[in-house]
Amino acid sequence: MAQVEIVRATWRDARALAQLDRRCFSRVDAFSGFTFLGLCLWPDVVAVKAMADGKIVGFVAGDLRRRRGHIVIVTLSVDPAWRRRGIAERLMRECEARFNRTVFRLQVRKSNTPAIQLYKKVGYSIIGTLPGYYEDEDGYLMEKKVR
Repeated sequence: MAQVEIVRATWRDARALAQLDRRCFSRVDAFSGFTFLGLCLWPDVVAVKAMADGKIVGFVAGDLRRRRGHIVIVTLSVDPAWRRRGIAERLMRECEARFNRTVFRLQVRKSNTPAIQLYKKVGYSIIGTLPGYYEDEDGYLMEKKVR
């Protein structure tokens, strides 16, 4: 099995990140290359990628919401061929570790059971339902408080 390294993503990764997103999410949920460009350039965003065999196999971005005092995990993706190897958990922990904050939040489709299980495993709890959050489905709001 290839070694997986977690490193900072840069603007040069935007196209590859958009391609990864299309492999991981439906057309409705996938972000554009321009969105990834912004995530990699915006100063309050932590964007990290998982690299294996010279390819991006995973990505996470956390956005500091200064006025609200918490971090929003904007997106998390792992290439389907690389799932079930602990990459998503490593990405989440690395992203969280790069912030000096105690509250993290994210949104997830109610039907995305594997993601919900992962988020619970790393300490998130469902704190609310978001009716109509997705074009075709409700979402959950999840939160993690770090002491």
